[in-house]
Amino acid sequence: MIRMVDRQLRRIPTHDTRARLLSDCVHNAGPDPRGVAARVPRLDVLLDTSGEHDADLARDRAPRGRGHLAHVNCYQQVAPALSEVFSR
Repeated sequence: MIRMVDRQLRRIPTHDTRARLLSDCVHNAGPDPRGVAARVPRLDVLLDTSGEHDADLARDRAPRGRGHLAHVNCYQQVAPALSEVFSR
């Protein structure tokens, strides 16, 4: 998923790029996603805490992507979390 974001963001001028990742951040397969997160100009992570999740990986991804981390537990918390992330 992060690789797809990386490819998409290469098409946009760097000063305008900003990605949001809504995920449980559980690493299921493939290479470690932290390296790709570091190449994204800005990556904000919305961690879905409603079930299994990896808070440590989420906490590590956002700073590597020069972004912020927000926790969401249900769909109703996504919009407020996005507003919080956009305000930073």
